[in-house]
Amino acid sequence: MPKKPVTSTDELTRMLIQVEAAAAGILEQQMLHRLRQQTYVGGKRVDIQKLPRLPKSAATTVHRVKVSLYGAKPPVWRRLEIPSMMTLDLVHIVVQAAFRWDGYHLHAFETACGEFGAPDDGDDWSERKDEATAALAQVAIAEGAKVVYTYDFGDDWRHDIVVEKIVPAEPGIAYPRCIGGRREGPPEDCGGIWAFNELQAGRDDTFDTDEVTEHLADLPKILTPAS
Repeated sequence: MPKKPVTSTDELTRMLIQVEAAAAGILEQQMLHRLRQQTYVGGKRVDIQKLPRLPKSAATTVHRVKVSLYGAKPPVWRRLEIPSMMTLDLVHIVVQAAFRWDGYHLHAFETACGEFGAPDDGDDWSERKDEATAALAQVAIAEGAKVVYTYDFGDDWRHDIVVEKIVPAEPGIAYPRCIGGRREGPPEDCGGIWAFNELQAGRDDTFDTDEVTEHLADLPKILTPAS
């Protein structure tokens, strides 16, 4: 009767290593697949949503949003009314005007539908989509939705855009407009939020809502008359 082959300890060790490597490879692929299905919005990882179609109602509604400068103490914020159908490349211009930025630096939007930015600002590693292809109503579809706008990746000015209400546009009103806010925004290249907090400590609040609306009115191509 022939003897059964005997597996040596070395062979068993090699087999065990191969099984562990295969299992680790499968687990790694599963993790990578899961990560590709998620994105960051303000430092929080969320499941990526497919960009929905622009709702028909967006042509006659405005998004009332509160835009807060993250980490600012005392708080710095603007309450803006923006046409729901406005694309993100124009929302970028609105936020720039509202906070008196000069547009010297790169920017990006973090949304539940992925990251968006200007095609000319692309780099070799990010997967940003063209911001001109998505409207505010598509990436912030309901009240409470959040979009993060980051300007100047060096100083890292993060603006949290939260939808407070979606309301019908008022007849005879030009949008976008500013209806509230607190404190002046940071000067360009001042060193980031910590340096700005020290800079504004003890200063009076000189923010003027009408002044911001005037700056928005300097951008006639993004004004949308209510219907």
